[in-house]
Amino acid sequence: MSKRKRKLTTSNTLHNISFPKSNLNYRQKKEWIAALLVITLLLSAGGLVVSSTWLIYGLFFDPNAIASLNQFLPQWAQLPIIQEPTKTLAQISAELSRQGKVAGKPLPLEINSANSQPTSVILPVRSQNQIVELRVYRITDAKTLLNQPSREIRYQLVTQVDVTGPEESFVVAPLVDPETADTSSNRPLPVTELRRFDSTTPTQGMWFYLWGQRQRGHAIAYGQIVHYNPDRSYLSLMLPWTSPTQPQWQQAIAGGSPELVIDQTVDLEPRLQVYQVKPANFIFDPLQLEPVSIAEPALDSRDYQNALLIARSGLWTPAEKWLQFIKQQRQKRQAWSSAAQAQLDFIRLHAQKSQKQANQTWASPSQQVLTFIIDGRWGEALKVFQASPTNTQEITTLLTTDNGRIKNRVEVALRVNPKRTEVKAWGALLKGAQEDRRSAIAWLKQQPQTTAADVAYIQRFLKRLEGDFSSNKVTTSHLSRFVGTAQQMTKVNPAQWLQIDRTPLQVTDEQTWYQIELHAYHDGDTWQHAPFKLTPSKTAAQYWQQLGLSSDAEVQIVSWLPGGHQQIDLAVVKAVQLQGNTLKLLAVSDTFPLVDSAARQLALTKTTLQWLQPETIALSDLTQQPQPVEVVEILPKLWQELQRHNPNLQNSVPNVEKMLQQLGELPVQLIDLTGDGTAEVMMTISPQEIAAVHNFEPNLLQSHNRDSRSRTIIFSATGKLIYNEFSGASEQTAIAIADLEDELPALLVATGKSYIFKRWSSQYQRFD
Repeated sequence: MSKRKRKLTTSNTLHNISFPKSNLNYRQKKEWIAALLVITLLLSAGGLVVSSTWLIYGLFFDPNAIASLNQFLPQWAQLPIIQEPTKTLAQISAELSRQGKVAGKPLPLEINSANSQPTSVILPVRSQNQIVELRVYRITDAKTLLNQPSREIRYQLVTQVDVTGPEESFVVAPLVDPETADTSSNRPLPVTELRRFDSTTPTQGMWFYLWGQRQRGHAIAYGQIVHYNPDRSYLSLMLPWTSPTQPQWQQAIAGGSPELVIDQTVDLEPRLQVYQVKPANFIFDPLQLEPVSIAEPALDSRDYQNALLIARSGLWTPAEKWLQFIKQQRQKRQAWSSAAQAQLDFIRLHAQKSQKQANQTWASPSQQVLTFIIDGRWGEALKVFQASPTNTQEITTLLTTDNGRIKNRVEVALRVNPKRTEVKAWGALLKGAQEDRRSAIAWLKQQPQTTAADVAYIQRFLKRLEGDFSSNKVTTSHLSRFVGTAQQMTKVNPAQWLQIDRTPLQVTDEQTWYQIELHAYHDGDTWQHAPFKLTPSKTAAQYWQQLGLSSDAEVQIVSWLPGGHQQIDLAVVKAVQLQGNTLKLLAVSDTFPLVDSAARQLALTKTTLQWLQPETIALSDLTQQPQPVEVVEILPKLWQELQRHNPNLQNSVPNVEKMLQQLGELPVQLIDLTGDGTAEVMMTISPQEIAAVHNFEPNLLQSHNRDSRSRTIIFSATGKLIYNEFSGASEQTAIAIADLEDELPALLVATGKSYIFKRWSSQYQRFD
């Protein structure tokens, strides 16, 4: 809770006790001291612990505020109420003038609902053109306001508070480079205006803010957040603030009342402070403004901690996406807290600013690159860097003068995911711009999981730092992303293939050759799907450029072994072939495969996708999820589909309780595959699990259906069947879930001869 300071004057005699806010005689002081003792005894007897410091504070400085405790006291212990004399505004102004002060413009506080007239006001008091005090006055006889001239309206002082502006060092903090010394002082800066919030404020009391402005390269505003609690007639300065804009209340965190948001964004760096209204153990104003922080994780999870780590580095958008995925996984077992939601929403606010900046078109290439990097768009930033010699030269200056904002993001991004080639490229460019190319290459080779292809790809960017803009630059290249079906080859006819170099295409016993038929590839802008409409070329260079093989010609050959385990072998693309609308690649690997040579395997590059592995729960646990799932709708449909593979077919559908008893242990994964914000119910059921449901031997199931593959079925949260491999016509098998980064998650589906990705089509309401 923010500290609320007052000077307290005491002495050894009752006559010398200072009551600066009320005119109490000796007898009244004795009554108050006695009352204080009574309150202390009553509160102690009732088990309520209240700091005597605050009671003494109220007694000395605002007796009428502490008199509000009367509602909790018995009749014999009631506190005497000291009434301040009523005065007109002219009399108040004259009194202030004698003190060298000036009354400002009063702002309404409480309003009479009968006549819409104010019953109390808050009055700023000025001295030497700055606000030094705030006073609250009650308007006496408010019913006759409409019939009185304003000069005759009488005001009664309720409470007041001294005002001091925030210190200069605090005010200029958002503008100060953390790498340089701060030369600002600790002197308080003047506040010159009292303003009412335009936006919707919390319902607890009335909220205002004191405002001042300072120039330091940028204009920056500052002040104090002011709160008035009418229930205790208590006025307080809650919080100092500083911002290039104005503070505002908005619904920043899901659920609850609005939050106070202070935007301190400067020089494209998103920076927001968010405060929630929380209860406080303070009897006169029982609330406080508590900042939302991401310094400590709200959940004990390595992934959650890593997401906060990249958020603290300034990579807000990647952090938000990661947390959204974690939330989706943890919600299904009620492991998502309000504190975690607050941290997610805090990061989301920053990500929105980051995305808005990155989506703008900037005249300066260095600003465009900076906004892309801040938003985690490393590949797009590389395109700007290599677009022209002018761009390269200006961005090189940005890298040379980087004070850590790019470097810190590179280091954290690689710590979390060391495979990111584009991030390594920016790390090497930083090193090359600030030192030399040799240092950059040495740094690059020290990074985990760096391949020879990574080094070759990044070398071309480093040459541009030295002014080498020759034809071997990567002017329009992009990272290679494709997916296809690979099959081993024992013979290669070189005449049928276009090569990027003249290395002989010769099959040896130490190597494995693969022919890869592409099903889809990313051309740098969007995904292209077979059949392809490509113009035939006499050289391989055009295809290399189109497929991104100039940057990385390495491909992963993925096999699924018994038990569902993955085996990944690495190969290098050597040649390309276009036959009509079919695009094929020739790749060679030094690894001997464990699968049958006739088997078709999945081929893709390391940047094509990320595998998603939602946590698995039991079907019976769906009834306990915070997100509503219509289990009653799902069970009969699932039962009927399972009957297709039951040698002892049962035509009748049991009741829900019996179905849940028999099917309750089946595995379920919850993941949003349709983009509607709710998780679908995905079930992949093995023959053994089907046999256990129907209480027969698995070999009986195999003889009945002539295959023993696992089958996947997917329901919407409302119970609609949206994907089904149990139907007799289905010859496909969903193997995994893939995140292709730029669109919805996709199902990787194996058919008889190939692998394909299937995504949900909102237009056709199916997976295509």
